[in-house]
Amino acid sequence: MKKWLFIALGALVALVGAAYWMGSRLPPDHVATVRAHFRVPPDSVYAAVFDVAAYPSWRSGVSHVEVLPERNGRRVWRESAGTSTLEYEFTVALPPMRLVSTLVTPDAGFAGRWMFHFIPEGTGTNVMLAEEGHVGNPLFRFVMHYVSGERASVERYLGQLGKRFGDTVKVERVD
Repeated sequence: MKKWLFIALGALVALVGAAYWMGSRLPPDHVATVRAHFRVPPDSVYAAVFDVAAYPSWRSGVSHVEVLPERNGRRVWRESAGTSTLEYEFTVALPPMRLVSTLVTPDAGFAGRWMFHFIPEGTGTNVMLAEEGHVGNPLFRFVMHYVSGERASVERYLGQLGKRFGDTVKVERVD
């Protein structure tokens, strides 16, 4: 019995070591860009993204948002999802065309920002969302690249934003 336990433990250590090694071969910085078309005007889409207090009503996984006092005239909020609580700030807000949401939690294990562009098209809006991220931990890089994919968060966000407007949007990857 002990022999099998040591074999299983050794295999687990080897798997984690291989994942760490593979993750260390990936760059810590990435850019992941997606786009989707919404059948509502830019000011409506912009308003939904800017209204962070309403996130728990349409973003699955976000359980609570606490809007914090503004910093230098910028909207700041603390978002709880699962077991993590992270703080964000809109570092650029140019209604209804552009928003930049920046993670400001120190030592979160990753860093980055989401850049939203709201482009009018007819009576609707094309939304381009780019994530510029930095993931220092090689194991997290391995999971992000080989398990979930670098675009998973931004794809999920635009899909949920579409549902917020009662629509199923087609999220496209942009290279």
